[in-house]
Amino acid sequence: MRGNTHFVVLTTKFEPQANADESVTTYTFGMRKHAFCKVCGITSYYTPRTNPDDLVVTAACLDPVTLDHVEYRKADGRK
Repeated sequence: MRGNTHFVVLTTKFEPQANADESVTTYTFGMRKHAFCKVCGITSYYTPRTNPDDLVVTAACLDPVTLDHVEYRKADGRK
């Protein structure tokens, strides 16, 4: 419903910008970790419960140049 275009990244390949703490706050419960923008509240990235070695990153939170090599595929959430 929230139009969350996102992709999965290994936690070992993900590195937030040096000043990310200024604009992102983290909410942790159990093994899951969600990072939210302090200004607009969008979920920037989170640890999925199905695989804690991955991060799910919201595409809208990235510089568009970063996404030049990303292939978008639609998923049918009902199947």
